[in-house]
Amino acid sequence: MSQRARRSAYRAWVKVGNRTGGRPLLGAMRRVLHDQGLARAALTRSIVDRNGEPLPWYTYPAIEFLDGLDFSGRRVFEFGAGNSTQWWRRRADEVISVESDAEWFETISKRPWEGRGEIRLAHDPDEFTFAGRDDGTFDVVVVDGVIRRQPTDAALEMIGDDAMIILDNSDWLPHLHQRLRDTGMIAIDFHGLVPAVYHSGTTTVFLTRDADFWSSAPPPTPIGGVPAPQSFTNHDEGRT
Repeated sequence: MSQRARRSAYRAWVKVGNRTGGRPLLGAMRRVLHDQGLARAALTRSIVDRNGEPLPWYTYPAIEFLDGLDFSGRRVFEFGAGNSTQWWRRRADEVISVESDAEWFETISKRPWEGRGEIRLAHDPDEFTFAGRDDGTFDVVVVDGVIRRQPTDAALEMIGDDAMIILDNSDWLPHLHQRLRDTGMIAIDFHGLVPAVYHSGTTTVFLTRDADFWSSAPPPTPIGGVPAPQSFTNHDEGRT
C-alpha cells in the first residue's frame, strides 16, 4: 500500500468515527496510530516511534513493558541487530550484538551509534550461536535473529541469576517457548501489534526467579494514559 493510500485509509477511519460519534473509536485509533507511532512506522516503513526514534521490532506491549524497567548498569547481548540495538544502547551499560546478514550488517554499521557496544558479523550458524561465549555473563539476552534454536540454548548459558531472555515471534516458535518455560523461568507473553506491519504477534520475556529490573524503576506510565479519577486519588490518600 502506498503512503497516499495509507493516508486516505486513515482519513476514512476518522470520518467514520465522526459520523458515528465514535469518540471511543477515535481515541483508540489515536492511541495506536499516533501515541504508539504505528502510523509513522507504517508510512515510513521503518521501526520507529511517533518521534522517529528507533524501536525494537517487538510487539508494542512488550516495548512498553521493557521501557518501564531499569537497565542502567546492565549488559545486553542481542542475537540479531538493528533498531533494537540503538534502543538498548540508550538504556543499558553495554550492548553486544551479532548479525548473520552481511548486507544488513553493512547497512547498520554505518549508523552513528550511541552508547557503549559492538556489532559483530557471523555467517556460520555455530559462529553466530557462540558469538558471546567469551564475553562473560549478560543480564539480558535477546533471541531475534534469523537463527533461533541454537541461540535459545546458548542464551541459557549466558545469563546469571538476575536476568531475562527475550524471545521474539514466540507465537511462531512454540517449541522454543516451551524449551525456556521448562527451565522454570517466568514467562510473560506480550501479544499485540508490531511496528510497521499489519498483524499481531507475540514477544515473550522470560525472567529468572531472582530477576529484579523494577525496584529502581519509576511508577508505571502507559502511553496514551490519562490522570487517575479524583475518586481513585481520594481512596489512595485514605479519604472518602
